[in-house]
Amino acid sequence: MPPAIHPIDLVDILRRHHLTPAIVFLTSRRGCDEAIDAFINTSASVPASHSEAIRTFLEQFAKDFPSIANHPLIPVVQDYGVAAHHAGHLPSWKMAIEELMRQGLLDAVFATTTLAAGVDFPARTVVISQSSVRKSQDFCDLTVSEIQQLAGRGGRRGKDFVGFVVVTPSPFIDLDILGKGLTGQPESIDSQFVISYPMVLNLLRAHSVDQIEGLLAKSFAQFQLNQRVAVHQERLDDLHEQLQPYGPRECADWVAQWKVFDLARRRKAHRRPIVTNDSPYLTACLPFLTPGRLIGLAKGPAIILRQYRSRGTGTPMLSVLHGKGTVGECQAQRVVHVYDHVYDFHPTRTVPWCPPSTLHQFKQALAQLPAHPPTVPIFEANQEADDPLLAEVLTEEFSCPSCPSYTACKKDFSLASRLRLKEQQVTKTIQALRDGLWHRFQQKADVLHKFGYITAGFQLTPDGEWARMIRINHSLLITELIRMDAFSGIAPEMLAGVMASIAHDDDRPSSYMRLTPGLSSVLGKVRQVADSLRAYEPPPLLRSDVAALAEQWIGQPQLSWASLVKSTSMAEGDVYRLLARTLEFLSQIHTLKGTHPGLADTAHLAMGNMRREVLAELP
Repeated sequence: MPPAIHPIDLVDILRRHHLTPAIVFLTSRRGCDEAIDAFINTSASVPASHSEAIRTFLEQFAKDFPSIANHPLIPVVQDYGVAAHHAGHLPSWKMAIEELMRQGLLDAVFATTTLAAGVDFPARTVVISQSSVRKSQDFCDLTVSEIQQLAGRGGRRGKDFVGFVVVTPSPFIDLDILGKGLTGQPESIDSQFVISYPMVLNLLRAHSVDQIEGLLAKSFAQFQLNQRVAVHQERLDDLHEQLQPYGPRECADWVAQWKVFDLARRRKAHRRPIVTNDSPYLTACLPFLTPGRLIGLAKGPAIILRQYRSRGTGTPMLSVLHGKGTVGECQAQRVVHVYDHVYDFHPTRTVPWCPPSTLHQFKQALAQLPAHPPTVPIFEANQEADDPLLAEVLTEEFSCPSCPSYTACKKDFSLASRLRLKEQQVTKTIQALRDGLWHRFQQKADVLHKFGYITAGFQLTPDGEWARMIRINHSLLITELIRMDAFSGIAPEMLAGVMASIAHDDDRPSSYMRLTPGLSSVLGKVRQVADSLRAYEPPPLLRSDVAALAEQWIGQPQLSWASLVKSTSMAEGDVYRLLARTLEFLSQIHTLKGTHPGLADTAHLAMGNMRREVLAELP
């Protein structure tokens, strides 16, 4: 792979071939900033008239958005007609760049892929120099939809007869991925419907339980689940046909009877029940964790090759094929996602637990997985496991040795039991898909009843009436903190600091100022409450450095925005989003004026102190 084209050379080529304005997509914020820095003190400047037009526009724009008046990138934009656009910039600056581009005053914008979706930002040419994008802490291949979103920015309606997509050499590019993305079908739309505690409270306030069940059944999320049910139902019908030759014999259910008999025979010398310490959730997952199931682990997707229990501790274990093509062992409790896909194969009794040809097919399947495979809704069941292998009915007498069907059962058991296992697995999957949304609603309602927000008859209690107003992430944590008077007498800057630490969800390392003793004490109590609610709601990061940043901005009205940004290693746009999100959380608390007037007034004071300089530009 040849080295990447230098930004100045790239823009020069685009200009000479009349392919500007162009959007150049790069892999990172740093790459965008370095591309702009490359133009400084070069001869790639634009004509004086062009530069003057950019200067005039920015001066007019700064009258409405003063935060960009002294932006450090203005000289580069004016002199060279190029700009950077990424999440590290202020929204006002990104708006200015977008408008400059629409007016044809910029030749190139170096941007990350966040620009591709949700912004009306077309150009004559799109330059793609990557086939992967950073997500969380790792790089992932671009999906077909993402590639087509990038390419779709090429061509301005009413200005260009045709748009251009240019793929340039880069160390971060795989042409196969881009080829599939530009010619393939985009991934299907998946519902992002999430049942939250505030949703349950607001639904119960407006509708009866029967009406809510009907509303959930009519949702797009349930519609997609029903489509998957139809596919599984066809498979189940096929399994029923295959099981017909293995119908009732001397026993009504001879397959289950033979399992118990075979287990008793094998464990004749050790007649004691199996004692397990499986959690209820793990118990609910185990029926789905069978050979061939596609699962998600912390390190990526994998395919189960066998399920067993360790001899020493009885812990459920899995032999899996990882995405990198290696076979390994892991505890069943480490499964993060149970995907709605099972690969059929004949297991073997030795490593790698499947034929070599099957292993090769699995490796190819893992390499071609979509970005977000559909999952199976898992909900805890109260009933005991129905697998006769776990029933341990080892003290009963069996008539199997003297039964006339003994020879036939012994011969057919291996195949019949595999078909029966697949039948049970598909049946459980269908039940989970049909009832998944409703069970999630019931689980949330049970938690709310446990904490006293609703009654046993699904009516809101006085606490539930005001708690439904907190419609943000980690709502259960916030409402529980309010109920236990954790914010009683708290200063506005300390309340904002706590809300900032709850709102912040980025765990990338950074460095900030330290906490004050008062905020440190309050944040310690918040951590204790968050840990106690871990079983009902994932705890927030609760980073103390983020809390200190918000506390300083609100507690020191004389502090300038520039000084605040210099005090942290966070990008300016990230600081803005943190404080804007904190403002949103405070506004939710401000809605509790009727039930918690003191706390609402404190939130109002914090919001007033926060809205200055850049944050005063918020609508």
